[in-house]
Amino acid sequence: MIRKEWKFIGKNKLILISVLAIIFIPFLYSVFFLKSVWDPYGDTKNLPVAVVNLDKPVEYQGKKLAVGDEMVSNLKKNDQLGWKFVSANKAKEGMKDKKYYTVVTIPKNFSANAATVTDKNPKKMQLKYSTNASLNYIGKVISDVGTEKLNSQVREQVTKSYATAMFDQVKKAGKGFKDAADGANKLKDGAVQLNDGTKTYTTGVSQLHDGIATMAVSVAPLQSGVKQLADGSSQLTGGLDELNSKTGTLASGVAQLAGGSSQLSAGLDQLNSKTGALSSGVSQLANGSGQVTNGAVALNKGISELQSKSGALVTGVSQLKDGSAQLNVAVPQYVGGVYQLNSGIQKLDANTGELVGGIKQISSGASDLNSGINEYTTKVSDGTSTLQSGIASLANNTKDLPSSVGQMKSAVDSIAGGSKQLYGANSQVSNGLNQLSSQITPSDMSKQASALKSELNSINSQLAALSKTDVSGGNNSSAASSISSQLNKIKSDVGALASSAKTTTTTKAAPASSGVSQATINAKIDGAGLSAEDAAKAKAALAGVAGSGASTAQSTTTSQTIDTSKISAIQGEISGVEGQVSKLNSLSSKQADLDAKIATLSASFQKVASGINSLSANGDEMATLAAKIKALAQGSQSVTDNLKVLSDSSSKLSGAVDKFSGSASKLSDGVSQLNNGASDLASQTNKSSDNVKKLTSGAQTLDTALTTINGQMPALQSGVSQLTQGSSQLSGNGAALVNGVSQLNGGISTASSQMPTLVSGVGMLAAGSNQLVGGSSQVTGGLNQLNGQIPALVGGVQQLDSGSHTLNSGLQTLNGSTGTLISGVQQLDSGSHTLNDGLQTLNGSTGELIDGVNKLNAGASELDANSDQLLDGSKQISDGNGTLADSLEKGSKQVNSVPLTSKTAQMFAAPTHLKQTDYSYVPNYGHALAPYVLSLALYVGAIVFNFAYPIRKISKRGGTATDWFLSKVSVGTAVALGMALIEATIMMVAGIHVDHVGQYYLTAIMIALTSMYIVMFLSMAFDNPGRFVAMILLMLQLGGSGGTFPMEVTNSFYNAIHPFLPLTYSILSFRQSITSGLGNITVVQSMGALLLFAIIALALLWFSMVQLQKKHLEGKSQLDDNQKLQEVER
Repeated sequence: MIRKEWKFIGKNKLILISVLAIIFIPFLYSVFFLKSVWDPYGDTKNLPVAVVNLDKPVEYQGKKLAVGDEMVSNLKKNDQLGWKFVSANKAKEGMKDKKYYTVVTIPKNFSANAATVTDKNPKKMQLKYSTNASLNYIGKVISDVGTEKLNSQVREQVTKSYATAMFDQVKKAGKGFKDAADGANKLKDGAVQLNDGTKTYTTGVSQLHDGIATMAVSVAPLQSGVKQLADGSSQLTGGLDELNSKTGTLASGVAQLAGGSSQLSAGLDQLNSKTGALSSGVSQLANGSGQVTNGAVALNKGISELQSKSGALVTGVSQLKDGSAQLNVAVPQYVGGVYQLNSGIQKLDANTGELVGGIKQISSGASDLNSGINEYTTKVSDGTSTLQSGIASLANNTKDLPSSVGQMKSAVDSIAGGSKQLYGANSQVSNGLNQLSSQITPSDMSKQASALKSELNSINSQLAALSKTDVSGGNNSSAASSISSQLNKIKSDVGALASSAKTTTTTKAAPASSGVSQATINAKIDGAGLSAEDAAKAKAALAGVAGSGASTAQSTTTSQTIDTSKISAIQGEISGVEGQVSKLNSLSSKQADLDAKIATLSASFQKVASGINSLSANGDEMATLAAKIKALAQGSQSVTDNLKVLSDSSSKLSGAVDKFSGSASKLSDGVSQLNNGASDLASQTNKSSDNVKKLTSGAQTLDTALTTINGQMPALQSGVSQLTQGSSQLSGNGAALVNGVSQLNGGISTASSQMPTLVSGVGMLAAGSNQLVGGSSQVTGGLNQLNGQIPALVGGVQQLDSGSHTLNSGLQTLNGSTGTLISGVQQLDSGSHTLNDGLQTLNGSTGELIDGVNKLNAGASELDANSDQLLDGSKQISDGNGTLADSLEKGSKQVNSVPLTSKTAQMFAAPTHLKQTDYSYVPNYGHALAPYVLSLALYVGAIVFNFAYPIRKISKRGGTATDWFLSKVSVGTAVALGMALIEATIMMVAGIHVDHVGQYYLTAIMIALTSMYIVMFLSMAFDNPGRFVAMILLMLQLGGSGGTFPMEVTNSFYNAIHPFLPLTYSILSFRQSITSGLGNITVVQSMGALLLFAIIALALLWFSMVQLQKKHLEGKSQLDDNQKLQEVER
């Protein structure tokens, strides 16, 4: 299996290249690291250190002392560090820009402090330096060492200077001793002369004592006199000081006075020139004041009148407030009515089209009626008389129609009551018609009576709706007239029916008519909007009116006698209705559109009249007339439907009254024409053949009148449209009107609340006006007096102007002399100060003078008393000087005999010398670090190999765990040996000097094998986690093996693991083999420890491989395919 393993390596070029590359990893690691720090302390001359010399030279012992300059000169010759001599600013910038590792500063007092060595309190010389340890800590350490050496050199240099200076002083002292000896001899000779002079001196002292005693008696009165003189001088000086201090103010005041005088003179000149204008102005002012007084009197009179009227004003404002409040309440009601009017007019405007359509249908029905009248029989003579009477009444009622249009506006409120009365009367008509219908037996007559009841019921429904319409105004006069005329027609037609009550009627066969059912009649009554009571009455009145579903075609001659009393009753009821309708003539102007309703109603009544009249027609003519009456009934029904809508809008037509008034005249003309036609018809009814033609002419006249009414409908539509627009505008401005009235009411209330204040103010104004009149009178009187004094004022101003010129001239002269005055005062003040100072000094010294004289007297006495002792002392001095001269001469010889050279000074500066003996020699930092780096590189190589090489695979299947173990260990051992030999050899070539080559190679091989076996065990047993443990072991050995710093300065944890790390022993062995100093026993012990580590690792490796093979044979999965357990290598 071993051969297979190596064969696999040779065959797999990638593995082969990887193994060969891994063998060189330790060498590369070592050479790159060590060469980067090979000799950092030997190249410190390249480490930039800035030097700033701020020192100022000083004088010391008569010589120039410039320690800073000498230090710079010495550093320029020193290549221990890279000294850079710069200014303080450049040094600061260089430190900031990472240009310098250290800045050494020689302060400006460096030499000055050096010169204080012999002072009582000497000052130390401070050499300052700052370092940037963050830039590089080793650089900082090197700088510290260099700076300490520099400080030592400075101390040595300064001490040598001190010693040299002291030696010079000693030499001077030796020379001085010789000179002193010579002087002592001279003193000896002088002492003899002194003794002789002393005798003369004692004689003079005796005389001096006598004179001083006399002077002491004479100076006693001097002190009091000098004190008086000093006091007087102080007072004089104080007064002159005060005078001198005021001269500036005096000068300034005189200057201001002179300036003011000039201004005063100029102002008086100007005042003098204006006195004429002043006199004239005062006169005008007096005149004007009189006018003001007159105006004030007038004003006072007006204010009094205003005050007398203020009560009426308050009353009027109060009334205005009350009216405004009423207006404020009424306007919202008015606006509400406007809104209702606008709504009704809008509905009326929307339905005028239908109204016009109904009128057109009525006109069409009238035309049909005209053609039917042509077929009318001769049996209507009595009816035409009554018709003539009704039309005459219609003409009589409509002749005042134009004037009644203006009166309608005052009667609108009463239309509802009249409508209800009309509805009741019409119900009676309907009941009477029902009775009439029951008495008519012929079938055709029954059908016509039924048609009559249907039309009357329609009128009843419309009138009921009209009675429910709550109106507040409209034009009902023409409508009432129209209803009255149509009621007359009904009455006349009923009369005609009565006249034909006893006739024999032959009815030809007629087709079956589709009669109106009772349910249809009841439905129409329910839809008419009647009250429950009125609807019940209407249904009762029309009960039995409905036509039969069919009638047999036959030819029957019937003789029927009609009860004329019933017809008379109907006529009486119709008369009652006419009385009620007449009340409509007083309705208000706001019911204008009721004209259209009543006109439609009138058309319905005409159709009823036509139906009733047809009862008297011949049987042959009844069929044709019935068809026409049916068409009229359909038009009447359409008008009835439209009247329901128009009745709701009738209260909004007031605005169209004026426009309709023009049409009313035309309507009146049409009625007149109708009356004329009716008269013609009546006059011709008694004639047998011509009556029909005349009746036809009257019908044509009626048709013409209806056409005239129909032609006026566009004008009615236009008026309604204009009324609608005006009503909308009026409604739109309602809110603004309400708001304006509210504001008006608020303003009037505010004015009313302020009226007491106004009245009070008028009173105060009146009082003030009285005061104004009085004050104005006083002003006028005062101005008149002032005007009388103006001449005297003008004369005084002229005198004042003349005096100001004289004053100004004198002040200018005084101002020009103030300089001389100030100068003299200043000189006087200065002299007084000098005098005062002298006198004060004299005064203060008189006491001392007297004391001195007394002391002098005492001293003279004492001198005189001790003159004998002085003579004795003088003799002793003479003897002592001889002894001194001998002693100084001996001392001078001893001092000058001592050798004081520069060597002596150097001995003082550096009395010791440090001598180093190397127990072992380490050439540089690279040699010192090599044992650590070489060991570390071999361990790293072992880790890399076990990462790259497929350690868990086998070269062939079927082998034992031992075969597998031996195959892998053989490769690992070979790689470890290659790494150790290549690294050790090439590093020696690279520059490492080795003291013991054998030990060197042995150490490299042992640490390589030990590292390889340990990492192989971890990788084999635990795969990638094991490799991770190997990396952790590497990190622990970085700090715990003691390769950089002594273990004594490393923390306790690393000291605890230090004995159990393989690199600990390889480093010790490498140190001994490279630089000696540790003894061969260190190598032996280290090799034993490494061998023990290797054997333990191999044993664990073999055991783990045995266990792994068992696990593989059990088929258990592994971590990854790259290192798959016992996978065959390919």
